[in-house]
Amino acid sequence: MSTQTQFEGTQITMEELMRPADTVMDPLDMGGARATRHSFIRTMMRRAVSAGWQIQRTRFDIDAVGCGAAIYEVRAESHLFSFVAFSQRLSEEERTDRVIAKSWDLTAALVEGSVDDERLERMRTQVPLQEGGRAETGSIIWTRANRSERFFEYVTDRLAQGLAPESEKFGGSPYLIRSTAFYSNGKCGLADYEGLEDGHPLAVPFRAHMLTAWLLRELSYEMVEACATARNPAAARLEGPWRRYLGMGNATGLGMVPYAINHPEVVNSWALLREVPLTAVASRSVERSDASVTQVIELMEQAIDYLEEQEDINTAPFPSGPELADQLCDLLGQLREWVERGSFAGSETPFIWRQLHDAAAAYGPGCRGMVATVLTELTEDLDETVESILRCDESRRVTASQSCAELVSWIDEKYPWTAAFDFSRPDSQQHFWFSSVNNEEPRRARLGTDPGANVQHPMDIARAVAALRADLTAAEDLTSVGEFMLTHPMHRSTVGRVQNVGKLPYGEVRDNLLAAQFLPLNVQRFLLAVYGMENYTPQSTDWLRVTLMAGAPRIADLANGTMDDAWIFTPRPQGADSHV
Repeated sequence: MSTQTQFEGTQITMEELMRPADTVMDPLDMGGARATRHSFIRTMMRRAVSAGWQIQRTRFDIDAVGCGAAIYEVRAESHLFSFVAFSQRLSEEERTDRVIAKSWDLTAALVEGSVDDERLERMRTQVPLQEGGRAETGSIIWTRANRSERFFEYVTDRLAQGLAPESEKFGGSPYLIRSTAFYSNGKCGLADYEGLEDGHPLAVPFRAHMLTAWLLRELSYEMVEACATARNPAAARLEGPWRRYLGMGNATGLGMVPYAINHPEVVNSWALLREVPLTAVASRSVERSDASVTQVIELMEQAIDYLEEQEDINTAPFPSGPELADQLCDLLGQLREWVERGSFAGSETPFIWRQLHDAAAAYGPGCRGMVATVLTELTEDLDETVESILRCDESRRVTASQSCAELVSWIDEKYPWTAAFDFSRPDSQQHFWFSSVNNEEPRRARLGTDPGANVQHPMDIARAVAALRADLTAAEDLTSVGEFMLTHPMHRSTVGRVQNVGKLPYGEVRDNLLAAQFLPLNVQRFLLAVYGMENYTPQSTDWLRVTLMAGAPRIADLANGTMDDAWIFTPRPQGADSHV
């Protein structure tokens, strides 16, 4: 990527304009991330609309309590896919969102081709087993979800009474079901991602997952209406603002942090997905009469209204919605001042978006992230460019001929941040990471107190690089890396990482993940924002609840060719909107 762009009268590269890695990959900045135009769920929806995907429900054998099977066919360009779902109703004692669960209210699959009765019965014996099952040829995604017993039953009762729900009942989590996993890429016999040819409608990373999630959310709408109608044939439907307000819930734990560390090439591409469009829009010269100015003002007004409604959401340690709303109000006042007088914060500049972003950053990562989301709405011309960034090569070849002195210089240039940590201090190595045998989930434990240190995961990138550098400096300068590794085989993985990931602008999280003060929530939120999640509600230092697709289009919207692309600041239904 060597895009040249005009900024302040000079020709400089996009790389030179992008924010430095020490800022972008600082967990505090990552913790301010929000969904943007280029988040996975929104790019999937745009492809569906622009390419004219046709989706219809071909089977809906759902009974009065929401049990049965449903099939949706997706005609995506020259391809036909089927979304097949199986629904049952578990007791509260059986229902759990943990990885170790053996049963779920909903299990589903996205498969190639159509599904006849015979194929449906074959799938019925395997898909509900999830990890215990085996996918047949042509299976792309397996997923599972649980009802929110409280929300699902509440909405069913309200509709059966001829009434719409009441928005205050949902707090910050408007959903009917919550997903617990999406499996793909070889697991359980599912199709390999590499088998998708260029131009395939699902060839963009995570697009198949987003399509599956969207259809799962659509099914939740149609299930709750079917259950209400079974109770009362004259039941109301989810209409008006309620027709799209409810999303899909999700709870995310520590597992996302090891993913970020184990896949630095992916994390780099996800960071670029955010930084490239932000840099592009911040580098544009803007006249006060430009249409983009009106668009940003309107989006900031929507964001303020959206955030002010979140006073009932516990966002700590992140800033609260009303706190962010106050900060945006101040920035909006300064932007309007610029429109009227041409001066922003006492200075004149045609690069108003860069100045607005910098002013937001002064408030903190939360405000900066919100303004970045707003500004990125102006980058519809970069959709294809951003998508091309997502494919990455995760192979790491060791350059054995490099000398030890050269590798030390490389570390000093690309990994200087690792020198900031003093690993002789107990609090710098307070934690270790491992996978629980009982729960089959990643865990973080206290070194010297909890068992499992002998099977800990290599999450200690900063410590490993520091140890590598120390041993390299003790070797002869001209000794080759290949020779060095013969006597120091424990550094093989770190050498490969440093030589390859060091070439990437945003491959490494700039922190010590073993330290007492490391907060996993920040890295989790960064990854969730790339998916398109919102309504971040931390439940501890280690996990948080989120909502996906609240306000997103429905199948009927695609059929009508409409989408309302910027549905990131969806207001709660109010007043008369709360009744049918």
